Amino acid sequence: MTGPITRSLRLSAVRKDAATLSAVESIGGRRVFKFKASDGDFDRYSDRLNVKGWRVDGYNANGVVLYNHDDGASAAMTGAEPQLPIGKGRVYVEGDALMVDIEFDDEDEFAKKVERKVSKGILNAVSVRYLMLPGQYRQNERGGYDCDAQELLEVSVVTIPGNSRAVRSKSLDEAPDDLVERIATRVVELLDARAEAKSTDEDVEDESKSTDEEDVEDESKSTDEEDVEDEQKGEPDEDEDETKGFNAADAAKSFVEAFKGYIRGVKE
Repeated sequence: MTGPITRSLRLSAVRKDAATLSAVESIGGRRVFKFKASDGDFDRYSDRLNVKGWRVDGYNANGVVLYNHDDGASAAMTGAEPQLPIGKGRVYVEGDALMVDIEFDDEDEFAKKVERKVSKGILNAVSVRYLMLPGQYRQNERGGYDCDAQELLEVSVVTIPGNSRAVRSKSLDEAPDDLVERIATRVVELLDARAEAKSTDEDVEDESKSTDEEDVEDESKSTDEEDVEDEQKGEPDEDEDETKGFNAADAAKSFVEAFKGYIRGVKE
């Protein structure tokens, strides 16, 4: 039976990068950074990890975030001051990836330095240290391992990730504050312009009718036709019903909130 395996550059951890990073404001004004910590594709060790196979309960019970996987072990041997955790994390599976939300310790000077570099895009990646569970992995065609189940041990902000897809994507918070509002304002302008153009076209069409044409049209109407027309006027116009109550500004506001929620991945 195969035993457990841990992986790293020093044979202790596997480094999987953050293919996506975004900063969001959470409850209470705390800054929480969202990373993609792992996916199901090959990493630099030629390993593939089943995204649905992550065991994360143990980590979430004590969600420490380290820097470059420094857990203090080397300091214990050298007598140096150990590096303490720089924040706390919460991991979860979302779609085809393992995600982690990280909140840095704002009372720790080193943690604040790391957070500033993350905010500036100087540091973009996180890495996970995990344990391949016995009987749940096998060697693949690239010489690495395909793993069906693995236990997450810790998450680190790192300088060099173990996955070549170490790419940071800009978050909505890093765009101009009024970006979405300006988009919505432009939508309102286009809607208003379209409505005004339609109204102008209808006015021109009405004015083009001559008085003689109107008289002829009136004379040509029989009593029966007038009755039919009156009955038709009494029937509601479906198109008008659909547009009643539509407010472009309200629609734009709803669009802003929905768009922000989509970009940030905020769940109701």
